[in-house]
Amino acid sequence: MADRIDSILRDYFSGRLDLKIRQREYELRNDRGPTDENIGGGKALNKHARPLDDMMIRLESDKTLQTLIKQKEDVERWIATFEPDKQKVVSYYYSSRSVTWTKVAQQFNVSESTAKSWRVEIKHILAAVL
Repeated sequence: MADRIDSILRDYFSGRLDLKIRQREYELRNDRGPTDENIGGGKALNKHARPLDDMMIRLESDKTLQTLIKQKEDVERWIATFEPDKQKVVSYYYSSRSVTWTKVAQQFNVSESTAKSWRVEIKHILAAVL
């Protein structure tokens, strides 16, 4: 539980989650699929030519992309419900791997144990949601 929630929070606050979403959309938009090697023959009578509709269906039906988007929305929604101090502490801690609890405590004038307890509280609530 903790490792997965930590990973999601670190991806969200460092900007990697947005990058993963954009990268997945790019892959889906630019994937042309298998090439048709059927040369010759007659004319396809029932072939549709709706590339925009096909692309939208691909984006909306991709489970990986939808999971990433849902994670982002859930984190945004629940982080917004916490007090600003808790939001700042968690955001600062997860934004970079080089940040330690000592730095967090010094930056926001709280004790290390208080900052850690805020993180645990947020992780427990997000674990129930995610």
